[in-house]
Parts: sequence; C-alpha cells; structure tokens
Amino acid sequence: MFDNALPISYYKVIAELNHKHQIYIVQHIESKKIYIKKVMPVYNLAVFEQLFKHPVKNTPRIYAIYEHNNTLTTIEEYISGDSLQEVIDICGKIPERDTVNYAIQLCSILSELHTQITPIIHRDIKPSNIILTEDGRIILIDFNAAKQFLNANKTRDTRLLGTEGFAAPEQFGFGSSSCQTDIYAVGNLLKELTGLADDSSLKLSPKLITIINRCLELNPKDRYVTAVQLKLALERL
Repeated sequence: MFDNALPISYYKVIAELNHKHQIYIVQHIESKKIYIKKVMPVYNLAVFEQLFKHPVKNTPRIYAIYEHNNTLTTIEEYISGDSLQEVIDICGKIPERDTVNYAIQLCSILSELHTQITPIIHRDIKPSNIILTEDGRIILIDFNAAKQFLNANKTRDTRLLGTEGFAAPEQFGFGSSSCQTDIYAVGNLLKELTGLADDSSLKLSPKLITIINRCLELNPKDRYVTAVQLKLALERL
C-alpha cells in the first residue's frame, strides 16, 4: 500500500531541521503549504499506517507514507512551537502548576492512543518529543519507537527501544511494553520538568510526589492502570 513514491514527490525540501535524524522542512509544490519530512530507518509500519488512517488529536497528522529498502519516509503536519526540552534549557525548571497542566494534556493524548481498537504505546515520552504551541497546547511527536499493543501475555519486547532516563524497565528487557510503560515515562517527565530529577530537596507538593512515585513503580501493575486514572489524579491537584 505504501510502496508508491509518487505522493512524496509532491514535496520539495526547503530546509534541513536535523541532519542526523533526517528531518526536513518541505513545501508542497502546488499548495505551497509547509510540512515535515522524516526518513526513518527504525519504525513500526503498522503504527504509522494506523495513525495515517486514524489521526489522533494533538499528534502530527500524517499526509503521506513511503516504505522502501527498510526505510520509511513520511510527510507530517508542521507543528509551530518549542519543545519542552528547549523551554527547560532556556528557562530552567517549569513551575509545578504549568507542569501539571502539561501532564494532564499529555494524558488526554495517551488515553486516545491507548484506547484505540489496536492500542498504540508511544515508548519515547520525553521533553524533546513534546511541543508547546503558542496557544499553550501540548503536541506529542516522534512515533519512531512506538508499537501496537497486541499481546497482553507477551513476556518481553522483541525490539528494545527507549531513551535512558525516561524509558521503563520493561523497555530494556525486564518485561513487555504496555500502556503502563508510557505511564512510567510520564513520571520521569514530571521529575524532569519540575527539576526534581536534579534536586531531591526541591519543594514540590506532597501529592505530586506521591503521583510521581506511583508512576515510577518498577512493577507495571503497581502504576496507574490507565492514562485517564493518572489524569484524574493530576486534576485533583
């Protein structure tokens, strides 16, 4: 289905965003609209096919896909804004109230991903993969490491992917990824945004500390069961 390069040919490269990861700003030759082109050697085609057919709110819309020689090329929606990594690099830690707001929005995205007919687990939630738009919306990007959740009885991931410091233990061979894998990453995200990851004496509300600790339980069964459950806990703050 995605072995035709013609749709991709309608987009010309006008700037390079990331040479190492082959990410480019492109322009449609007819409409002149701006998009993002990504060339990926590591990907799960089924995930991108699902997102192409069933877009998820506050993730980049996918407009074209081309697979050739074990490489996937996508044309995606251009998202204007700064990554949360850029925000903390410039401003330092993010206030607790804003951090909780961002996490609540993220949980809404994860809930939609996790409750599709075939759930999608992102598996790479970190500040650089979350865009903050000018109107305060959170956009979750970069689904290179994502996988479909097909078998609840699987004991181990076949491909071990994830970013150290954010990924759950099961992403490194200590079990199989599930929706609780993304919950773990949200816990590490909360630590990183508030500065708790670098300063254990930081003054955060005890309730937020409790939420973070539950997200980061080593046993997935001890974490929040769903993104909705985590969202409700955050909303109570």
